[in-house]
Amino acid sequence: MSKVTNFIKEVTARLKGDEAGVVAAKVERKALSAINGQLAALKAKLVDDETAVEDAEEALNNAIFPTSVFTDNGMYIRNIQARQEHLDTAKATLDSTQETITYFENLLQSKFN
Repeated sequence: MSKVTNFIKEVTARLKGDEAGVVAAKVERKALSAINGQLAALKAKLVDDETAVEDAEEALNNAIFPTSVFTDNGMYIRNIQARQEHLDTAKATLDSTQETITYFENLLQSKFN
């Protein structure tokens, strides 16, 4: 072990015996691998979520500004409402993904340094 991180210190403090440091180092590598894998997956999802927001914004604009004459006023209004709800959901999903990325990045900074 070249660097003893806060994580290793915490795990070592919870263990007893000669191999506590070795076990703590292995546990840290596994934990880092899990968190970094989760971050990679979340960052890929972030791109998909951003695209979903863009698509939902475009769909809402298409609903508000149709390019053909409509005959059913109620359908026009319902379509706008549905597209707005879809956009709101897409934005909430994007926000949630961003918050989760921030959480795991902060976890790495606070517990593994």
